[in-house]
Amino acid sequence: MRIAAFGVAALAACAAPPAVPSDYTRTELAGRTAGAPQRCVSIQQNESLRIVGPNAFLYGAGRTVWLNVPPENCRGLRDSDVLVTEPLGQYCRGDLMRSIDRYSKIPGPTCRLGDFIPYTRR
Repeated sequence: MRIAAFGVAALAACAAPPAVPSDYTRTELAGRTAGAPQRCVSIQQNESLRIVGPNAFLYGAGRTVWLNVPPENCRGLRDSDVLVTEPLGQYCRGDLMRSIDRYSKIPGPTCRLGDFIPYTRR
């Protein structure tokens, strides 16, 4: 049983990164290489999680940018929405994110974060 669990974990680690969800994301990730998915990323003071498509978030800038595609489809997200988060020093898989329309202040969808996939520029 332990061997089977190890095999499943090894296969998951080798899984291809999720499809890049939008033209904006493809541009931002161009020239970067995907790394192994991470459960959590540390929050940096000058960075914010941002919506980059109907079902995707990016975090970070500079050498490494983290792509997060929620495990459940998060319909209704718009690039102009404001994200409301309540992290405790890290963004982690399973954390809830709420969006609010920037202009009307009407609440949008609530989504759970997925794994964070690092895209690094060499």
